[in-house]
Amino acid sequence: MIHTKCDACVFANLNEDKIQTGCKLDRELKLGVNETNDDGFFNLNRFCNAYRPKEWLPMLSLEESGNLCNTVLEEIKPRVGFFVIMDSQGTDAIDKLKKTLLDIKNQKDAIPRYVVVVNDKVEYNNEIQGLFGELFDHYITMHHIVQINTNFPTQHHLVDEAFIHAKNGWVYVTSSGENVPLDLLDRMHQRMNIDMNILSVVKPYDEINGMIFQASLFKYLNGNRRKVYEGEDDEKNVDDRPFLEKVEDLAQMSAEGSVIEWGEFYGD
Repeated sequence: MIHTKCDACVFANLNEDKIQTGCKLDRELKLGVNETNDDGFFNLNRFCNAYRPKEWLPMLSLEESGNLCNTVLEEIKPRVGFFVIMDSQGTDAIDKLKKTLLDIKNQKDAIPRYVVVVNDKVEYNNEIQGLFGELFDHYITMHHIVQINTNFPTQHHLVDEAFIHAKNGWVYVTSSGENVPLDLLDRMHQRMNIDMNILSVVKPYDEINGMIFQASLFKYLNGNRRKVYEGEDDEKNVDDRPFLEKVEDLAQMSAEGSVIEWGEFYGD
């Protein structure tokens, strides 16, 4: 278990004796105080991504310095990329894709980090690229096309193909024509950084749609591909199961609530 020591954090509330009495973000109430050290600062039961030493302050603008709590909460908003599996069937394929990309673009109080469209018909690539140029600034939201030239057993394997463009942070998976809730990123931020609930994976509400996962976890488990574990005496254990089945095993050893259903995440 990873702990956080509040030693010299700018958000630590101190009394006149320089003993910590609380946190300007009220995080000690949600993360739990393990103990107070001899130097008077808390040891928290969990990792706190809002810890900032005094060396952080000179890096801020005048506006950012005016409200440190808002500034740090902006800094720790989850960085999320989107994988969109394109439905290339029918004459409205591009219209359906645009509908989903617009939902990604118009996220409430948040900016998507990158968008990856998985396409199995090369003739759509120019139109997809045109949508990217119309909707996104590549310097703010990067965008990529993954061209598929072969058949895969399930849509989940298309996620592995898109993962070549994944970055640290989180991934949301959907298909073209699906609605993406406009408060999705805001809700993730609320759950993880305000309510301080642990989260690793949100299961899809339909096939792949609505799946959210930590990129580092997907990489560690090798996604839906074979995962080889090194055992004693170089014995190798092979796990050929899909990603979500691998995750179920980890969930049993992780904190409660780290792997949840879509309805639990969205309260449906």
